[in-house]
Amino acid sequence: MTDVEAATGRLPRSAAIPHPRVAGRRVADVTAAVGGVLWLGLVAGTVSGAVPVPVPALYVCLAALVLVPLGLGLVAVPREVAIATTAYRAAVFGQLPAALALAIALATPRGSIGGIALTFPWLGVTGAIALCGVGRLASRSGGPIPELAIDAGLLYVPVAATFLVLHAAGISLRFAPILVLLTGVHFHYAGFALPLVVGLTGRRLTDGDGRFPATITGRVTAVVTPVVVGGIGLIAVGITFSPLLEVVAVAAFTAGVVGFATCTLRGVVPAVPRLPGLLFAVAALSLCWTMALAFAFAFGSLSGTPPLVSIPEMIRWHGSVNAFGFALPSLVAFRLLEA
Repeated sequence: MTDVEAATGRLPRSAAIPHPRVAGRRVADVTAAVGGVLWLGLVAGTVSGAVPVPVPALYVCLAALVLVPLGLGLVAVPREVAIATTAYRAAVFGQLPAALALAIALATPRGSIGGIALTFPWLGVTGAIALCGVGRLASRSGGPIPELAIDAGLLYVPVAATFLVLHAAGISLRFAPILVLLTGVHFHYAGFALPLVVGLTGRRLTDGDGRFPATITGRVTAVVTPVVVGGIGLIAVGITFSPLLEVVAVAAFTAGVVGFATCTLRGVVPAVPRLPGLLFAVAALSLCWTMALAFAFAFGSLSGTPPLVSIPEMIRWHGSVNAFGFALPSLVAFRLLEA
């Protein structure tokens, strides 16, 4: 590894394990493509009434079948960390069967032994993904900031799987049952996809030594990246213990995400080819919309404050735009840049 590569945290091809391939194509790409077809079939079955999957569960299935494979295919894992390389291969090859099992579990009545058991393969896959994050961290002993954001996305995703296990088991803790399922959705998108995209974007905005340049875009990105990554966990603490903390955390998180979206529009969109640039622009503008809804929803959680946005409205307008306006376009754009 050269000095520049060590400083930036980027792994050269010789230092990273190769992406597993089948018939010359990345397994992660094949998984995402097959998963997309299966997801469309699941949607058709849901619309026809043949498959009893609630709408939030469809977003979970989209993440498991398509978005997580796409995201994992963008991650470089160091060769020298044996547990991370083993975990990476296990996650890549295990994603599709585990995601299929999860989809079946989400169509199974809550509390059934079979449904609970079918969520555990996905818990195992996300645990393997988290080990990749641990291995990446260990290989660098910390920074730089964009790489830490990528690691955070890998480490957050088992939280999503854990809440899906709770949902399948009919365990609501002290929350409404729908909130347990929505937490599983949230940590696939805000917990996995968002930090991953923030980190990959930050890479493109850093200079040769892995530092953000002394420009407005560079300085803002350096500030908002930790705010976004840390805000994800802080919001969860606020939802659990304090509506006031939740609103403060969401306000900071919203400002950070909007700042990141602005930096993407200023620093990335003009610097990449037209199609990825268009996808990044759509993703950045979508984030501004979804964050406005998130803040309105959090503000409504304060006692005595009438709800500004209902949960069904959040599912419809926040969830759909996060999935199809932000996560999918962003990950496809980064994959196009690697092609």
